[in-house]
Amino acid sequence: MLNGKAHAFVASAPTPAFEALKHPDKLFLPIPEPFVQGAEGFALRKGDPDALNFFNNWILSRQQDGWLKERHDYWFKTRDWAAQVSE
Repeated sequence: MLNGKAHAFVASAPTPAFEALKHPDKLFLPIPEPFVQGAEGFALRKGDPDALNFFNNWILSRQQDGWLKERHDYWFKTRDWAAQVSE
C-alpha cells in the first residue's frame, strides 16, 4: 500500500486503523468498524465446574465494572501504549 503496489489490504484490528493514523497522506479506512467479528475464549479442563464458574464470574464482573471496555479501548482505540513497546 505504502509503495503504491497495492490498492487495499485486510488485517486484524487495530492494525489498519493504526497504519492509517501513521500514514494519513497515503492510507484511509473506508469502513471504520471491523466487518468481521471474532470470538476469543479460555480453554478449560473438561468437567471442571469450579474453573468455569470462576471465569464466567470474572468476565461478568469485569464487564459490569467497565474494566474490559477500558482495556479494549486502551489497546485497540489509542496508541497511548506505543512508546512502551518496540516496533
